[in-house]
Amino acid sequence: MIIRRLSLFVLALGLGARALAQTMPERLRAELDQLPHPRSVADFQAAPCLSHVNQNKTSFCWSFATCSFLEAEMARRQLPPVRLSPMYAAYCQYVEKARRFVQTRGESRVSPGDTFWGVFDACAQYGAMPSAVYEKLPDNPPFDHTRLYAELGRCLQEVKLRGQWNEARVLDRIRKILNRHLGKPPETFAHNGKTYTPRSFLAEVVRLPWSEYISVVSQESAPFNAFTELKVPDNWRHHTNFFNVPLPVFYEAFRGALRGGFTVAVEIDTSEPSYETLVRHCFIPSFDLPARELNQAARETRLRNGATGDDHAIHIIGWSEPGGEDWFLAKDSGKEAWRDGNQGIVFLHGAYVKLKVLAFIVHRDGVPPVKALLPPR
Repeated sequence: MIIRRLSLFVLALGLGARALAQTMPERLRAELDQLPHPRSVADFQAAPCLSHVNQNKTSFCWSFATCSFLEAEMARRQLPPVRLSPMYAAYCQYVEKARRFVQTRGESRVSPGDTFWGVFDACAQYGAMPSAVYEKLPDNPPFDHTRLYAELGRCLQEVKLRGQWNEARVLDRIRKILNRHLGKPPETFAHNGKTYTPRSFLAEVVRLPWSEYISVVSQESAPFNAFTELKVPDNWRHHTNFFNVPLPVFYEAFRGALRGGFTVAVEIDTSEPSYETLVRHCFIPSFDLPARELNQAARETRLRNGATGDDHAIHIIGWSEPGGEDWFLAKDSGKEAWRDGNQGIVFLHGAYVKLKVLAFIVHRDGVPPVKALLPPR
């Protein structure tokens, strides 16, 4: 008996040493092999949408993901397909960020990031236009806005340092920088043989029910079943139109929307090892957090300690259930999702959604459990 126990102890030590000797990719692949998972896009039921786009060296993921979401909404409503310009929304939002920067005497955040509401705000204030009409050709393909961000940053830093708070002059400087790097947006343009302004294009071609979209969050730091602010740096307007629900409602609404033929754009954390290492299959390994421990408290802990942050936006377009496990198909414009010929395809496990999706936006008809909780309009 003593010999047997000693043998088992030695074996356990050997297995432990072997596990420690494994690299993170090896540990993740070993865990994935034990988890029923989709092998290809063909394993998913996906909603109609346009092809994937690589954002490359630009930080406008929020605009790429939300424009893709709006294109899918047009398809769901059987409107003629058109690829919307992420750059136009980004241009418009940069102007408004600079305006708020001046109005707050340099206190408001100015960065390339935003939430999906940034596209909605740009549409409401400026309109929209097709991607074919507004893309600065020298940078596309591929997009590279490294110098753009640096120049905008220097400009606003100088404004604050010298106290140059003349709004008209600052916005004129900002527009000139944007025009050099992104191109000056046309006041009118042709589309399918007709001339439009950005506003008329939005009203006559895009034609979406803007007031019918809702963003959903799940956080203990605010009352449930009520609207709240998503307190992340990219929510620079401090929007308070995020409806907060408990995690079970959040997940079932998310899952139900995809199963019902709707799509969702999400604010998501991509810092988990599976996202950074495997890219295609994103899941929470049991050596990080066992499935039985994935609950509201675990989600809140990572939100509070910064392990979960708002660092990316993607568009979820389909679902699959291999072996009873929920998986979701995503269009990811981030350059990491395009390496090794991956073409912007990401598979998200249900546990990853529960733990690492901060918020999602969807047509309210796609989420009956949430819609039933909304206050009367």
